[in-house]
Amino acid sequence: MRSLREISRRILAGLAVVASVLAGTLVASVTPAYAASGRVAVVDQRHGVLIFDLADGTWNGSPRWQFHPSGNGWQNPSDVKFRTYGGRNTVLVTASGGMAATVDYATRRVTWSQYVGGNPHAMELLPGGAVVVASSTGNRLTVYGKGGHTGRTYPFGDAHAVLWNAATQRLWALGGTKLCSYAVRGTATAPTLTGKSCVDVPSGAHDLAPVHGTATQLWFSTTRHVYRYDINRGTSVRAPKYIDNRSIKSIGNQPGGLVITTQVRHGNADGTWGNGNVWLYRQDGAYVGKRSRTGAAIYKARPVVWESR
Repeated sequence: MRSLREISRRILAGLAVVASVLAGTLVASVTPAYAASGRVAVVDQRHGVLIFDLADGTWNGSPRWQFHPSGNGWQNPSDVKFRTYGGRNTVLVTASGGMAATVDYATRRVTWSQYVGGNPHAMELLPGGAVVVASSTGNRLTVYGKGGHTGRTYPFGDAHAVLWNAATQRLWALGGTKLCSYAVRGTATAPTLTGKSCVDVPSGAHDLAPVHGTATQLWFSTTRHVYRYDINRGTSVRAPKYIDNRSIKSIGNQPGGLVITTQVRHGNADGTWGNGNVWLYRQDGAYVGKRSRTGAAIYKARPVVWESR
């Protein structure tokens, strides 16, 4: 026969599950593969790049990691990515004010930076150590050789995103109504982009990210929708259920787990873009919940997944 203490414990546990569902967190429906665990980086245009644990119900406390640069060109941080190169974890950060930088994760030391201009919206680290920056109002991609500060530009209308895909060994870029890929030739210190190949996408293309857990599928967002693109087939489909939404500034997922998005519909009075919310979904499109930070202007959010280069 169970003790009164054991019976009470089970009753309280059941009440906690009911309360969480009524509160809208849907904890009871989250399978282990979709559990709220792991870390997420937010690009807060007021406070820089901040990393939090998904297991924390609120993000109003101190972040697990932070990079908050100041000075000319660092206004309105716009993107972050996580790469492993040369045995070090490296964080890629851009800002609409014009700057792009690589940052050593362990020391927070800037290892390379450059004023690129043209409203940088994203950057990528290539396998040889070169970097590529997508500038939206500049309508261009700018390629910098390893450690270099003289860029070579390539026209790309409304360039918003850039991403290396290891399976195809090609660089992918998104903006306007185009999703394009390039072969990277030349050397690490003098790389060139060649063999441009493009497909049309709906207007207002914004974010591009890998579908973690696959080798050749990509997420991308536009003004009105979110899509999954199959590189091998050259086709795209709308994301399922609640993931598919308008004004999605960032889209990504943990390997085999939660899909993480931000939605920003307008600018703020202080000139920033973003709000305090990050939205969480299962990959089938079911809503899981959200995480929030008071006073933040979160433009993008990324799962902290280190990709090797």
